Amino acid sequence: MGIWLAAGCAPKPPASPAPSAAPLFRDMTAAAGLDFRLGHPSLEHINALETIGHGCAFLDYDGDGRLDILLVGSAGAHLFHNDGNGHFSDVTARALPPPPSHAHFLGCAVADYDNDGHPDIFLTGYGSTALYHNEGNGTFKDVTRDSGLEARGPYDWTTSAAWADLDGTGRLILYVCRYVDFTPQSQQLCPYVTLDGKRIWMSCGPTTYPPLKGSLYRYVGGNRFQEVTAPAGLAVTGGNGLGCMFCDDDDRGRPSLYVANDLKPGDLFANQGGGRFQDIAVEAGVAYGADGQMQSGMGVDWGDYDNDGRFDLLVANFSGQPKSLYHNEGHDTFTNVSYPSGIGAASIHDLAFGAKFIDTQNRGLLDIVFANGHVQSQVEKVDRTTSYFLPTKLYRNLGGGHFADATADAGPDFLKPIVGRGIAVGDFDNDGHEDLLVVNDEGAPLLLHNESHDQNHWITLHCLRAPGKWYAIGTIVTLTLPDGSHRIGEVRAAGSYLSADSPEVHFGLGSIATIPTVSVRWPSGQVSTYRNVPADHAYRLSPPNFGTSPQPAKRMNHPLR
Repeated sequence: MGIWLAAGCAPKPPASPAPSAAPLFRDMTAAAGLDFRLGHPSLEHINALETIGHGCAFLDYDGDGRLDILLVGSAGAHLFHNDGNGHFSDVTARALPPPPSHAHFLGCAVADYDNDGHPDIFLTGYGSTALYHNEGNGTFKDVTRDSGLEARGPYDWTTSAAWADLDGTGRLILYVCRYVDFTPQSQQLCPYVTLDGKRIWMSCGPTTYPPLKGSLYRYVGGNRFQEVTAPAGLAVTGGNGLGCMFCDDDDRGRPSLYVANDLKPGDLFANQGGGRFQDIAVEAGVAYGADGQMQSGMGVDWGDYDNDGRFDLLVANFSGQPKSLYHNEGHDTFTNVSYPSGIGAASIHDLAFGAKFIDTQNRGLLDIVFANGHVQSQVEKVDRTTSYFLPTKLYRNLGGGHFADATADAGPDFLKPIVGRGIAVGDFDNDGHEDLLVVNDEGAPLLLHNESHDQNHWITLHCLRAPGKWYAIGTIVTLTLPDGSHRIGEVRAAGSYLSADSPEVHFGLGSIATIPTVSVRWPSGQVSTYRNVPADHAYRLSPPNFGTSPQPAKRMNHPLR
């Protein structure tokens, strides 16, 4: 998280789209009853730990078909139940275990690690982690002790985490990022010179501290995990990990792992099979930023923004750095298209943490959202180009690989300056438009309801391991459209920067009301094929019970809405 300025000249970005008559998003935090705030009593003397931020999640913890909300605070997580009428009730006291007195939580990851049909919660933090098992009765049990996921000590600093199914068996693994070795004896603040020549003290960058390295854990049963980092080949990371996400980026049928590191080269661990990975980030072209420099990697996301059938990579980073968009060329090769796409120059003054691909208007094109906020609480005194409080940004996909800043189109609530950190995506009111949850580390979160007035079609697929079970992580969904083009999506148990998205696969369809073919490749390798599927519904799907015979569309479960 160190300050530096990008070198070189950037092409002029495309003109921004004209604002629409009505905002795309409206903040419903207060109306929804999300009584939750983060913040510091003073904006002076905030160190690196205090400014690292917090995460959030959309999850259906009780299986009622409505997305609930998890907001992580240092002293403990808060769970809000979706009442189904636009309102959420705080159920923390009765649903979550009381946090330990020494808790300092930061992020979250959600998955059903023991395949009992109920999503469980893992919390990361500073000297604190927690594994909460979903008991299936509306409550969670703290099973952290002797799980193998305990913090390594009072100063163990874990950040983002992500779950995956490496071999298609349904037995999940968990990757946990670690940041730096920061203790009470470490340098807490660093000196900066203000624009008028005075000295002030603010948080230090990551190079001030020794790096910590992330870990991979395999579930072995009985709420217990075994660390397998070294045998998996993941111990070679340089550390300083802040963001991570699994993705089958090369269509091998096995998920690879990207880890965004702060002022260390990024890691792309290609899945070699047999539980082994190889870091190919340098040769693949995703280790460094658009200027060939080290970047302050933070939140990450994967998505096929140009609909060529390959997942592309998005990485958030520091102010003065062009945010990174890597186009997947296939065969483990990526091209950094930050500047040609229009993202690089437009985002260079923002400090981004959360980074998401989202089809905001169901057009069939993935837009980009960054949750922004600086880490130096008085940065305005030393750099007039940026601020501690920054607006969330929306970049509209114009097609042809180009994006333009459409934040003004998103509405005044989107433009509110905040200290943005974690961000999660999910359709909390089941209206067919994906919504956003953004953490504000100096105030209330933003629950941004998508109020797009488009008439575009959509489809949402809940790909379950079996009827009544949780999601089949790693499932790949491919839509074949009337013109022969394709759309792809993937079931993931991760999110952008300390956070967790809802794991269903959502597609915007534009004017397409019927999808000729929906193909679902399950983690086991089985394929289900559905024909002439009506749009504007959510469907529950599960693998065929016998063999690999395609299942007709009529075998889909009834729509959720």
